[in-house]
Amino acid sequence: MRIKLTQEIKCGPDTCSVGEEYEAVLILPRSTTVEFEVQSGRKVRAFNYEYTKVEVEADA
Repeated sequence: MRIKLTQEIKCGPDTCSVGEEYEAVLILPRSTTVEFEVQSGRKVRAFNYEYTKVEVEADA
């Protein structure tokens, strides 16, 4: 799923800013916490109040 951050997330030396989009996966099937990878290769988790789901348009 594609997400867009609504809050800044600081994880070690990496900072993910508001408005950035990432490909993410749910941690558990019934969870709303997602995990995504930043450019440095570090995996970061975001809670449901830190992101919104982005609707991806299908190619015609």
